[in-house]
Amino acid sequence: MIRRAIAWAFLAALISAPTPGAVGSCGSDDLSGTADLVSYCSEREELICVRRFERREISVIERDDCRRAEIARCERRFWAPGCAPTKREANACLNALRSLDTLETPEGELDECQREALCTARMPETDGGIDNP
Repeated sequence: MIRRAIAWAFLAALISAPTPGAVGSCGSDDLSGTADLVSYCSEREELICVRRFERREISVIERDDCRRAEIARCERRFWAPGCAPTKREANACLNALRSLDTLETPEGELDECQREALCTARMPETDGGIDNP
């Protein structure tokens, strides 16, 4: 009788336990939502300014001016029609830009930041519709 109770308890524990990799994945993945363009764009462009400084392409003053200018420009951006990159995709690009391992890689050549991986942000049509990721 005790053996049977232990077997049932063991079986119940196996059935009710989460499967490997499913812990906390009840369909609510915060990173699967659409990325916020203004915050993504601002951070991306600021990181590019810092990368240029780290590669000694610009001075400290130019870096700071670059960062301020890019923040202002990103406030007027929107995602291209049909483009809705996820927060996960945006984070992958930002992480690649943050990495010292990719410092010498031109930003346009980072796989995580390619159009196929992340859509291009565009200026509103009233500003000329210029593409600028």
